[in-house]
Amino acid sequence: MKTVYAVTRGCTKCGWCAHECQVGAITVDRDGAHIDPNKCTGCGCCYDNCASEAIEKRIITPA
Repeated sequence: MKTVYAVTRGCTKCGWCAHECQVGAITVDRDGAHIDPNKCTGCGCCYDNCASEAIEKRIITPA
């Protein structure tokens, strides 16, 4: 199993998730936050610190 995170509707563009991301996997632009799945380590800091609860946790199970 692998945990991945995705930004859903409701992002307020505050940038706190990007600030908390220790690997620089999150960018914020006028459309909101974006998580680069190639850089994300699945630590969950963004999910735990999102004030607007706009980040969704997804569990991927290998086929």
